Amino acid sequence: MKSQRLIKQALLSAGALSLVLTSACANGAEPAPGGAASTGPVEITMMNQYLTAEPPKMDSEPMKLLQEYTNTKLNITWVPSASYSEKVTASIAVAGDLPKLLLVKEDRNPAIIEAAKAGLFWELGPYLQDYPNLKTMDAARLTNISIDSKIYGVYRWRAIARNGIIIRKDWLDNLGLQEPKTLDELLNVFKAFTYNDPDKNGKNDTFGISFDSNNALILHILAAMGTPNLWEYKDGKMTPDFMTKPYMDGLKTIQQMFKDKVMNSDFPVVKDRTTLVNQGKAGVYIGAYDDLNARFSDLFKANPNAKLDTIANVSGPNGVRVQAGIGYNSVFMIPKTSVKTEAELKQVLTFLDKLGDEKVQTLMTWGIEGKHYKIDNGKAVRIDEKVFTDEVYNSLFQLMVFDGSKALPGNEDPAVAKFNKLIKENEKFAIPNPALPLLSKTYMEKGKQMDQVISDARTKFIIGEIDEKGFEQAVANWQKTGGEQVMAEYKADYEKTAKK
Repeated sequence: MKSQRLIKQALLSAGALSLVLTSACANGAEPAPGGAASTGPVEITMMNQYLTAEPPKMDSEPMKLLQEYTNTKLNITWVPSASYSEKVTASIAVAGDLPKLLLVKEDRNPAIIEAAKAGLFWELGPYLQDYPNLKTMDAARLTNISIDSKIYGVYRWRAIARNGIIIRKDWLDNLGLQEPKTLDELLNVFKAFTYNDPDKNGKNDTFGISFDSNNALILHILAAMGTPNLWEYKDGKMTPDFMTKPYMDGLKTIQQMFKDKVMNSDFPVVKDRTTLVNQGKAGVYIGAYDDLNARFSDLFKANPNAKLDTIANVSGPNGVRVQAGIGYNSVFMIPKTSVKTEAELKQVLTFLDKLGDEKVQTLMTWGIEGKHYKIDNGKAVRIDEKVFTDEVYNSLFQLMVFDGSKALPGNEDPAVAKFNKLIKENEKFAIPNPALPLLSKTYMEKGKQMDQVISDARTKFIIGEIDEKGFEQAVANWQKTGGEQVMAEYKADYEKTAKK
């Protein structure tokens, strides 16, 4: 009900759009395809998130160069990542305050889907072919962001399988351990990091792995145990992962980790699993491989001798299995309440398209020549990884739409080259989610509450508050409160889509 009320409020603000569009076209405001009528800088308002302690500086040299090349004046409202989705929801409720470009993190959120279907955002599919970079966007990823087979946004490209293991290499060395290759070996490393004083401080004050309340970490371990990627279409049925045997086997493994105290017991209330690693208290982090580049600076400030390394994902009962991601991180959507004419729309699309140009990709990938990188034998070489991270990566990463393949070729830092190789190798082990582009009316209405039922039961099982029968009862409750309908609706949509 709340999301429907927000959409109705938003559409009141958008009510006169058809008249505005007709007037704009009649007055010749529409520019040539892929271009903008104005020759001066185009002001683009935007709402975006930031993950660092401070928001990006709009007067930084890289940000100024980006605006100069794209012929824009960017007016960005930066919002902390932790509160970003709530800010988006609140902004949709007052649609007249929406920016021209809205970064949407939870694009499968029922409120966003309803807003798109109700006409709050521009449908971009018919326009993408008019732009040299946008028209090269990956069809599979566009399908993943589609709503009723229509494209309402421009995705920010991310690798299909970014997640993996980041480990304290110095702790492995201190204990004379090799990199784990199998799940059993990894579990043994957790125990060694917990009980064998890996930091050599004479205290029992370390954990094998840092856990938090984020589903991604648990799902990564469950995938290694052989579970489907959230959903599985098999034998004419669409089944959620938590109704499969490998899922329960995986939960039992994590429960044993909890009993063995190789993970922090307060994980249900921890929001950021980097904290224990940064404090020198945990030896393994599972998440995006490229987090190595930007999220552990506090560890090295406190302990310059600490060594973090990335390792290949381990083999489980069915070999190496990695949960495939959606292939993007958030979507840029264009509200009709702030971009009221097709001419304005094309100005915004022109900006997004230019983010794929060689100069911009080089700027985002390497920074400024002479300051962040130098040329050696025709290749870019990073001058200082930390300076690049602080001045370029942390400033421009949230604006990165394309994959960087047009950037100047270069010699990467060995650590970066290693995790990029691991990310690439992950693709062949990635298990897709067949339900990703599917729509379920029941899930849109009740999904958040239904997900919480399973999430709560999973946490209670891990910490020992309920047993296997208790978890099965939670699944039965999920089925009764809409799960059976979701399974049927996903099955119908999957089979309908498969026939196209």
